[in-house]
Amino acid sequence: MRFSGPSLLLIALPATVCGQFDYGISVGGVLTELHAKDSDDPHLTSSVWNVSRTTISASAFYRERYSDFVDLGVELSLAHRSFNASYDEIGLGGGLDKTVRAEFDQLYIGVKPEVRMDAKRSAVVRFGMMAGFRVAGSAKGTYSSYGGYGNALNKDADLKGDFGGDLRFAFGFGLRAPVGERWAITIDPEATIAFTSMLKKSAGMRGSDIGLRIGLSRRSNRKSLSSLFKVDRKERNAEPIW
Repeated sequence: MRFSGPSLLLIALPATVCGQFDYGISVGGVLTELHAKDSDDPHLTSSVWNVSRTTISASAFYRERYSDFVDLGVELSLAHRSFNASYDEIGLGGGLDKTVRAEFDQLYIGVKPEVRMDAKRSAVVRFGMMAGFRVAGSAKGTYSSYGGYGNALNKDADLKGDFGGDLRFAFGFGLRAPVGERWAITIDPEATIAFTSMLKKSAGMRGSDIGLRIGLSRRSNRKSLSSLFKVDRKERNAEPIW
Protein backbone atom coordinates (compact mmCIF):
# COMPACT_ATOMS: atom_id res chain seq x y z
CA MET A 1 0.00 0.00 0.00
CA ARG A 2 1.47 3.36 -0.97
CA PHE A 3 0.62 7.03 -1.37
CA SER A 4 1.11 8.84 -4.63
CA GLY A 5 3.76 11.55 -5.07
CA PRO A 6 1.33 14.52 -5.13
CA SER A 7 -0.34 13.27 -1.94
CA LEU A 8 2.97 13.06 -0.07
CA LEU A 9 3.86 16.59 -1.16
CA LEU A 10 0.57 17.87 0.23
CA ILE A 11 1.01 16.20 3.60
CA ALA A 12 4.58 17.45 3.87
CA LEU A 13 3.60 21.12 3.62
CA PRO A 14 4.75 23.09 6.67
CA ALA A 15 2.19 23.09 9.45
CA THR A 16 3.50 26.21 11.10
CA VAL A 17 1.35 29.25 11.29
CA CYS A 18 2.39 31.70 14.02
CA GLY A 19 1.84 30.78 17.68
CA GLN A 20 2.72 29.55 21.14
CA PHE A 21 2.04 26.05 19.96
CA ASP A 22 3.28 22.59 19.07
CA TYR A 23 3.71 21.56 15.45
CA GLY A 24 4.76 18.24 14.07
CA ILE A 25 4.09 15.16 12.00
CA SER A 26 2.82 11.68 12.79
CA VAL A 27 2.21 8.35 11.09
CA GLY A 28 0.32 5.21 12.03
CA GLY A 29 -2.19 2.53 11.13
CA VAL A 30 -5.94 2.66 10.68
CA LEU A 31 -8.72 0.07 10.64
CA THR A 32 -11.23 1.08 7.97
CA GLU A 33 -14.92 0.29 7.58
CA LEU A 34 -16.88 1.18 4.44
CA HIS A 35 -20.48 0.25 3.75
CA ALA A 36 -23.21 1.04 1.25
CA LYS A 37 -25.78 3.61 2.34
CA ASP A 38 -29.43 2.63 2.35
CA SER A 39 -31.60 4.71 0.05
CA ASP A 40 -35.26 5.62 0.35
CA ASP A 41 -35.46 5.46 -3.44
CA PRO A 42 -35.93 1.83 -4.60
CA HIS A 43 -34.46 2.77 -7.99
CA LEU A 44 -31.04 3.50 -6.46
CA THR A 45 -28.83 0.73 -5.08
CA SER A 46 -25.16 0.38 -4.17
CA SER A 47 -22.87 -2.25 -2.67
CA VAL A 48 -19.27 -2.35 -1.46
CA TRP A 49 -16.83 -5.27 -1.05
CA ASN A 50 -13.11 -6.09 -0.97
CA VAL A 51 -12.51 -3.12 1.32
CA SER A 52 -8.90 -2.85 2.48
CA ARG A 53 -9.44 -3.06 6.25
CA THR A 54 -6.02 -1.76 7.24
CA THR A 55 -4.28 1.27 5.83
CA ILE A 56 -1.56 3.81 6.57
CA SER A 57 -2.36 7.31 7.76
CA ALA A 58 -0.03 10.30 8.04
CA SER A 59 -0.63 13.79 9.40
CA ALA A 60 0.86 17.23 9.95
CA PHE A 61 -0.58 19.16 12.88
CA TYR A 62 -0.69 22.49 14.71
CA ARG A 63 -1.78 22.41 18.37
CA GLU A 64 -1.97 25.43 20.62
CA ARG A 65 -0.88 25.41 24.24
CA TYR A 66 -2.31 28.75 25.18
CA SER A 67 -5.58 28.69 27.12
CA ASP A 68 -6.43 27.34 30.55
CA PHE A 69 -8.94 24.78 29.31
CA VAL A 70 -9.62 24.43 25.56
CA ASP A 71 -6.99 24.90 22.86
CA LEU A 72 -7.25 25.10 19.09
CA GLY A 73 -5.94 22.22 17.00
CA VAL A 74 -5.65 22.05 13.20
CA GLU A 75 -4.56 18.99 11.27
CA LEU A 76 -3.90 17.77 7.75
CA SER A 77 -4.19 13.99 7.48
CA LEU A 78 -3.86 11.61 4.58
CA ALA A 79 -5.53 8.21 4.27
CA HIS A 80 -5.62 5.58 1.55
CA ARG A 81 -8.93 4.02 0.44
CA SER A 82 -9.12 0.76 -1.51
CA PHE A 83 -12.38 -1.04 -2.38
CA ASN A 84 -14.72 -2.49 -5.01
CA ALA A 85 -18.19 -1.06 -5.52
CA SER A 86 -21.19 -1.33 -7.78
CA TYR A 87 -24.06 1.13 -8.05
CA ASP A 88 -27.22 1.21 -10.16
CA GLU A 89 -29.92 3.58 -11.25
CA ILE A 90 -32.96 1.71 -12.55
CA GLY A 91 -36.16 3.24 -13.85
CA LEU A 92 -39.16 2.28 -15.99
CA GLY A 93 -37.53 3.77 -19.09
CA GLY A 94 -34.06 2.28 -18.64
CA GLY A 95 -31.13 2.19 -16.31
CA LEU A 96 -27.39 2.16 -15.80
CA ASP A 97 -24.99 -0.02 -13.90
CA LYS A 98 -21.41 0.70 -12.82
CA THR A 99 -18.84 -1.62 -11.26
CA VAL A 100 -15.50 -0.20 -10.16
CA ARG A 101 -12.20 -0.91 -8.43
CA ALA A 102 -11.16 2.24 -6.57
CA GLU A 103 -7.78 3.24 -5.14
CA PHE A 104 -7.86 6.72 -3.61
CA ASP A 105 -5.74 9.00 -1.45
CA GLN A 106 -7.92 11.34 0.59
CA LEU A 107 -6.65 14.49 2.27
CA TYR A 108 -8.58 15.63 5.35
CA ILE A 109 -8.50 19.12 6.82
CA GLY A 110 -9.54 18.92 10.45
CA VAL A 111 -10.34 21.50 13.11
CA LYS A 112 -10.04 19.66 16.42
CA PRO A 113 -10.21 21.60 19.70
CA GLU A 114 -8.38 19.99 22.61
CA VAL A 115 -9.58 19.84 26.23
CA ARG A 116 -6.67 19.38 28.59
CA MET A 117 -6.86 16.63 31.22
CA ASP A 118 -3.94 17.74 33.38
CA ALA A 119 -2.06 20.91 34.25
CA LYS A 120 0.93 20.08 32.03
CA ARG A 121 -1.26 19.28 29.01
CA SER A 122 0.40 15.90 28.69
CA ALA A 123 -3.04 14.35 28.07
CA VAL A 124 -5.98 15.86 26.17
CA VAL A 125 -9.37 14.91 24.80
CA ARG A 126 -9.67 15.87 21.15
CA PHE A 127 -12.80 16.27 19.01
CA GLY A 128 -13.91 18.14 15.90
CA MET A 129 -14.79 18.04 12.22
CA MET A 130 -12.81 16.83 9.20
CA ALA A 131 -13.48 17.72 5.55
CA GLY A 132 -12.02 15.23 3.07
CA PHE A 133 -10.93 15.71 -0.53
CA ARG A 134 -9.85 13.16 -3.12
CA VAL A 135 -6.33 14.20 -4.13
CA ALA A 136 -5.06 11.22 -6.13
CA GLY A 137 -5.92 7.72 -7.22
CA SER A 138 -7.92 5.80 -9.80
CA ALA A 139 -11.37 4.30 -10.30
CA LYS A 140 -11.51 1.94 -13.27
CA GLY A 141 -14.46 -0.28 -14.07
CA THR A 142 -17.40 -1.15 -16.26
CA TYR A 143 -20.20 1.19 -17.31
CA SER A 144 -23.36 -0.08 -19.00
CA SER A 145 -26.65 1.65 -19.76
CA TYR A 146 -29.85 0.92 -21.64
CA GLY A 147 -33.23 2.41 -22.50
CA GLY A 148 -33.69 6.07 -21.69
CA TYR A 149 -30.09 6.32 -20.50
CA GLY A 150 -28.85 5.30 -23.96
CA ASN A 151 -27.41 1.94 -24.95
CA ALA A 152 -23.72 1.82 -24.09
CA LEU A 153 -21.07 -0.53 -22.72
CA ASN A 154 -17.58 0.49 -21.63
CA LYS A 155 -15.40 -2.12 -19.93
CA ASP A 156 -12.56 0.31 -19.23
CA ALA A 157 -14.45 3.33 -17.93
CA ASP A 158 -12.81 6.03 -15.82
CA LEU A 159 -15.27 6.57 -12.95
CA LYS A 160 -13.23 8.91 -10.73
CA GLY A 161 -15.77 11.68 -11.26
CA ASP A 162 -18.36 9.67 -9.34
CA PHE A 163 -16.32 9.92 -6.14
CA GLY A 164 -15.26 12.80 -3.94
CA GLY A 165 -14.51 13.54 -0.31
CA ASP A 166 -16.63 13.17 2.77
CA LEU A 167 -17.32 15.06 5.99
CA ARG A 168 -16.45 13.34 9.26
CA PHE A 169 -16.72 13.76 13.01
CA ALA A 170 -13.53 12.90 14.90
CA PHE A 171 -13.03 11.97 18.55
CA GLY A 172 -9.83 10.87 20.23
CA PHE A 173 -7.18 11.37 22.86
CA GLY A 174 -3.72 12.84 22.79
CA LEU A 175 -0.71 11.91 24.89
CA ARG A 176 2.48 13.96 24.91
CA ALA A 177 5.82 12.67 26.28
CA PRO A 178 8.48 15.44 26.48
CA VAL A 179 11.92 14.75 25.01
CA GLY A 180 14.13 17.62 26.10
CA GLU A 181 12.97 21.22 26.41
CA ARG A 182 11.08 21.66 23.14
CA TRP A 183 10.56 18.24 21.58
CA ALA A 184 7.96 15.61 22.43
CA ILE A 185 6.66 12.26 21.25
CA THR A 186 2.93 12.27 20.54
CA ILE A 187 0.54 9.31 20.76
CA ASP A 188 -2.86 9.91 19.18
CA PRO A 189 -5.62 7.25 19.19
CA GLU A 190 -8.65 8.46 17.23
CA ALA A 191 -11.96 7.36 15.73
CA THR A 192 -13.78 9.07 12.87
CA ILE A 193 -17.21 8.53 11.35
CA ALA A 194 -18.56 9.96 8.10
CA PHE A 195 -22.01 11.43 7.81
CA THR A 196 -21.78 12.28 4.11
CA SER A 197 -21.04 9.96 1.20
CA MET A 198 -17.84 9.84 -0.86
CA LEU A 199 -19.93 8.37 -3.71
CA LYS A 200 -21.77 11.20 -5.44
CA LYS A 201 -23.99 8.94 -7.52
CA SER A 202 -26.74 6.43 -6.67
CA ALA A 203 -27.45 5.48 -3.05
CA GLY A 204 -23.99 6.38 -1.76
CA MET A 205 -21.58 4.93 0.79
CA ARG A 206 -20.19 5.93 4.18
CA GLY A 207 -17.15 4.96 6.17
CA SER A 208 -15.52 5.02 9.60
CA ASP A 209 -11.94 4.67 10.83
CA ILE A 210 -10.27 3.84 14.11
CA GLY A 211 -6.53 4.07 14.44
CA LEU A 212 -3.39 5.17 16.19
CA ARG A 213 -0.67 7.60 15.05
CA ILE A 214 2.68 8.23 16.72
CA GLY A 215 4.59 11.38 15.94
CA LEU A 216 7.16 13.98 16.85
CA SER A 217 6.34 17.59 17.77
CA ARG A 218 8.29 20.75 18.51
CA ARG A 219 7.28 23.62 20.77
CA SER A 220 7.25 27.20 19.51
CA ASN A 221 7.30 30.11 21.95
CA ARG A 222 5.82 32.59 19.53
CA LYS A 223 2.26 33.83 19.82
CA SER A 224 -0.45 31.35 18.97
CA LEU A 225 -2.86 31.83 16.10
CA SER A 226 -5.75 32.38 18.52
CA SER A 227 -3.84 35.04 20.45
CA LEU A 228 -3.50 37.13 17.29
CA PHE A 229 -7.25 37.72 17.41
CA LYS A 230 -7.29 38.69 21.09
CA VAL A 231 -6.73 42.25 22.23
CA ASP A 232 -4.45 42.56 25.24
CA ARG A 233 -6.38 43.88 28.25
CA LYS A 234 -3.82 46.61 28.99
CA GLU A 235 -3.87 47.79 25.39
CA ARG A 236 -7.66 47.76 25.32
CA ASN A 237 -7.90 49.85 28.52
CA ALA A 238 -5.33 52.28 27.14
CA GLU A 239 -7.40 53.03 24.03
CA PRO A 240 -9.28 56.35 24.17
CA ILE A 241 -13.05 56.13 24.47
CA TRP A 242 -14.86 58.56 22.19
